[in-house]
Amino acid sequence: MVGASLKIRSRKFDGRCARHRRYNPAVDGRGAIKGGCPRCNLLCDIWEVSLKLNQLIRKFDPGHDDLERPPAPKPPQHDPRQLSLIGD
Repeated sequence: MVGASLKIRSRKFDGRCARHRRYNPAVDGRGAIKGGCPRCNLLCDIWEVSLKLNQLIRKFDPGHDDLERPPAPKPPQHDPRQLSLIGD
């Protein structure tokens, strides 16, 4: 049996409330929402659900590190197409 591969968190979300541009749910929390603003509430809901998603992924696979990137290929020491002025 082959396991399913899910693609999750494939995009970055940079949402802001047009009226309360300085509101950041990660820093300010739900208590800083002014006047029960529905867009700020949605932004806070998105933040809370993203935290829950991360918890569930770590619970499913404790060794998973989504911040780990594959190593970038190292550039060659010198470009073989470049002729040496000094000589070998």
